[in-house]
Parts: sequence; C-alpha cells; structure tokens
Amino acid sequence: MSMTIDIVRRGIITLQERQQMYSVFSRYYDNVDPSRFEADLNDKDWVIQLRNDAHVIVGFSTVQTYQHCGSSEPVIILYSGDTIVDRPYRTNGDLAGAFGHLLIRTIDQDNRIPIFWFLTSKGVRTYRFLPVFFNMFFPAFDRSTPHHIRQLIDHLATDKFGSSYSSDSQVVSHNGQRDWLCASEHDPLLMKRSDPHITFFLEN
Repeated sequence: MSMTIDIVRRGIITLQERQQMYSVFSRYYDNVDPSRFEADLNDKDWVIQLRNDAHVIVGFSTVQTYQHCGSSEPVIILYSGDTIVDRPYRTNGDLAGAFGHLLIRTIDQDNRIPIFWFLTSKGVRTYRFLPVFFNMFFPAFDRSTPHHIRQLIDHLATDKFGSSYSSDSQVVSHNGQRDWLCASEHDPLLMKRSDPHITFFLEN
C-alpha cells in the first residue's frame, strides 16, 4: 500500500487532523482523555504524520525540541511524546525514518551543541527503536549509565514529570492518572523475552 509521510509544525495542525490522530491513539491506549491528548499535543513543536492512500492519518509521533541548561553544558533535547501506528501499517518503517530526518535536521541547524533524544516508553515496541537506530543509549541491559548521563536523565525527567519520576528506578509512574497501552498491544511482544533488550525493559 502507498504511504506518505509529513513532518509539520504543530501550530498548523487542523482540527480534522487532530481528530484523526486521536482516533488512532484511542484505539490502542486505555484511560484516554481528549483534553489530556490535546494538552500533550499543544506542548510539542513537531508532528510526524503517516498517511494512507486516502490521505487519512494512520500513525503519528509528536516531538518537542528545546535547550536544556541544567547539566554541565547546554544540550539540545528532542523529546518524543505520543507515538502510535495503526496495526495494519506497522510493517512500514517510514515513521522511524522521518524521526531520523528530523534529528539530522536539528543537528544541521547547530552542530556545536550536543543533541539527545529523550524517550519515554510505554511499551517495548518503542524502546526497541533504541537498539535498532542507535549504537549508544541509556539505560541498557549491557552497559551501566555514566554518571553525567544519569544526572542529565534525572534532570530532564524531574523537570518534566516532577514527583511522578523516580530517580532510583528511572521509571515514570502516574498511578493510573494517565493513559497506558492496551493489554493486546503487549501480548505478542511478551513472547519475545529471549531478546535481551525486551527482557531488560519488562524487568525494569
């Protein structure tokens, strides 16, 4: 099937596009809330949209870009928000490729400042992006997190999530006050526990 991908500024997203995005999102997450979805979207700078032949949005990812100065040196952060692809279109890797394009674009704009992808994962499918596309990432099953990276993670997560973030476990817990992946989204992946990356994610 033919697919198209767009990277657009969040500010130009139309009401119809927002509704299509929420429709995909609500099919795969429980405890969803339209106002919370809108608030998360409005906090972002970019939206990556995956469209089908009918030009309907069947997948998306939202991204916030900002400069963080709480560590030893200024860094540029790409923070990924809501991300989902309708199940029939998941064999298409365009969404991940578009994120890579956005990352390269950000590097080209100013390569003097280090750039980090700040990813929070609600499921192992998203976490698996890390070993597929990056040689080095933290936390990971096969390496300890350097002290300065651990400090950066703690700063970023505390700034964004406050007391919902635990620096001991490096886990964000909203105690049922936010959305979560439907159980059916986890079951097929639990069969792949032989993958050390997935095992690490599930055990932590």
